[in-house]
Amino acid sequence: MLSVVIPTYNAQATLITLLDALLIQTLPHELIIIDSESTDKTQSILKDRSIYFYTVPKIEFNHGKTRNIGVSLSTYEYIVFLTQDAIPANPDTLAKILLALCDEKIGMAYGRQLPYSGSSELSKFARSYNYPSHSQIKSKKDIPTLGIRTCSCSNSFSIYRKSLLNYINGFPEDIIMGEDIAIAAKLILMDYGVSYCAESKVYHSHDYSIEEEFKRYFDIGTFHEQLSTLLEPFMQTRAEGFRYVLDECKYLIGKRKFSIIPQQLLKVLAKYTGYSLGRHHKYLPNKLNTILSMHSFFWSAPTK
Repeated sequence: MLSVVIPTYNAQATLITLLDALLIQTLPHELIIIDSESTDKTQSILKDRSIYFYTVPKIEFNHGKTRNIGVSLSTYEYIVFLTQDAIPANPDTLAKILLALCDEKIGMAYGRQLPYSGSSELSKFARSYNYPSHSQIKSKKDIPTLGIRTCSCSNSFSIYRKSLLNYINGFPEDIIMGEDIAIAAKLILMDYGVSYCAESKVYHSHDYSIEEEFKRYFDIGTFHEQLSTLLEPFMQTRAEGFRYVLDECKYLIGKRKFSIIPQQLLKVLAKYTGYSLGRHHKYLPNKLNTILSMHSFFWSAPTK
């Protein structure tokens, strides 16, 4: 048995598909839903299926805090985190991600994310680049070559040991996002490995607009600044972003999708500008940060 924790907010578009995919998993599990006062049919879907859910006030939602609540509510040692739009691709998705933690020196693991049917070419490339078909264990020795990608991971689909999470005081609750990367970085610096399990798959992708890319990278820049001390060892290699842009451009050329290249370049500019502003968020008015951020709730949270 393991625990599956899923934060939800207005999840009706994907919730039934997600619940059905979990229902056919070969590995028994308990389901812990933490809902942030959804105003659509999310809660009625859960009630119709007799699925208990824990409610947190929307204004108090925080990526780290909400997942820590899930940890406290869980019964079992192994905890899988999913987002409401990450759909297990196979009946053995949970069983395979659990196998990634067989080695006690693996601190956490995350699975492969496949693009939804009909995703854009840029979204398809992002998924193939960040979630390739081969598995990998990343450790401290990889920092000089992989840089920030060493601790790259995703709580859209991940697994942890409850005892280890509690030992390191759980997910940070004072950052805008990246609670998963923060834990991975901490574990790697403690000489644990982080496992990427390509055999365990979910469908999960986003087709962000230029404005959304700007806001997303503003938040990434904010996160990197907030945890600059922890992430400093991983930030010595800064060529990764440039390499991604080149590989993305080569991918579009190879697919003969020349018409998409101008959009790609505009998104690159939006990402760079957003990230740079995020790194300097301390010097900006809080009201402006709220406008620039994809996670506007963070700037108006009671702790801010």
